[in-house]
Order: sequence, then structure tokens, then C-alpha cells
Amino acid sequence: MIKNSNGNIIINILIVLVVLVIIGFVFYCYTIEYQNKEVIEITVKDKYVKRNGESDLYLVATEEGETYKIEDLFFKGKFNSTDLYNELDIGKKYKVEVTGIRIPFLSMYKNINTVELIEEEEN
Repeated sequence: MIKNSNGNIIINILIVLVVLVIIGFVFYCYTIEYQNKEVIEITVKDKYVKRNGESDLYLVATEEGETYKIEDLFFKGKFNSTDLYNELDIGKKYKVEVTGIRIPFLSMYKNINTVELIEEEEN
């Protein structure tokens, strides 16, 4: 496979490097769902379901101008996406734990993992 003539060794090395970069990028995009954990407060502006073939993606738009998804995460043992989505009411404020990053051109959203309603104080 690797020959020392006509620069074939350089071409083979470049091919291997390109394949490794692609594998690394795919691995990074898959595992990013489990990284960058943060707890934030949001006010739900809208929520909707985006149909993708045979599966649904739960999306939540906030008054703060961000959009988040609610999706199961196998390696976190999180399988309650529908329940979390149904807990959210438009116009209410929540403390949520999110993981992941937002990459618009890849349609990647931060994922909401936990939801806690923030009770409004009455004066």
C-alpha cells in the first residue's frame, strides 16, 4: 500500500490524517451533548415540535433570544424528554440545567436536562 516512489507515501499520510480529522469531528459533535454543563434561568417564549422523518425534536424558544432542545441522552440515563417538554409553560420562568453548545450551521442546540419552576413572589 505505501510505496516510496512518486510521493505516494505523502498522499497516504494525508488521507489518513483527513480520515482521523473527520472521525475526531464526528466524535466531538456526538460527545458535546454531554459537556459544557451550566445552570441558567429562562423565560419560555414559545415551544414547538420539529418533525424530522420518523422522530420529533422538542424545541424551546426563550425571551432571552436563545433556542434550546429537549432530547434524550443515552449515556446520561436521561429518557424523560417528553415529560420535561410538557412541564414547560409559555410565559413562565424556569431554572434549567443545559449541556452542549449552539452551532447554528449544524442545527445544534443546547440540550435542557432538568427543569425547575421559579415561583413569582407576590407583593
